[in-house]
Amino acid sequence: MKPYTMINWFFMYSFLGYLLECTVLSIEYRRPVVDRGFGHGPFCVIYGFGALGAMFLLTPVAGDPVKLYTASMVMATVMELVTAAVMIRLFGSFWWDYSTKPFNYRGIICLESSLAWGLLGIFFFHFLDRQVRQAVGHIPVKAGHVLAWVLPLYYLLDLLWCIHRRLGGEEDEKETVGRLKVY
Repeated sequence: MKPYTMINWFFMYSFLGYLLECTVLSIEYRRPVVDRGFGHGPFCVIYGFGALGAMFLLTPVAGDPVKLYTASMVMATVMELVTAAVMIRLFGSFWWDYSTKPFNYRGIICLESSLAWGLLGIFFFHFLDRQVRQAVGHIPVKAGHVLAWVLPLYYLLDLLWCIHRRLGGEEDEKETVGRLKVY
């Protein structure tokens, strides 16, 4: 995969992760939820990193559904733990909340989500990745190169702006669905 294709593939997964988060939370809270992810745009980059991790780490077990399920579940759960630890350290909160779910650890991880991550890993390797690669492959080369510069630049600027606001105490006080403050 060429570097510009990999960048667009990463952002496609980040966008699909954003859509998944919004859909699941809209169903769970019975109202539209669109404020997902750390930044303002429609990207949850943890899903992009999860797709990269799956591609590099889980490909050797992709042919064995039991190993793939288990490895996907463990990898994604560890990603949630590490991401939450970094966010708590920096901001005193993290952007999801499993505290009302059974078998949760400090609201950061829970059995229900870990089991779902295993299924998502199987779905990733047996259906989704092929579709995403085809979609990204249909982007004209010039447009793909432009997107590969614009999307990371946009995300970086938005990320820096959000970090500045949150560290400076300028974060919006509006209700945020799924965020757990840690005191």
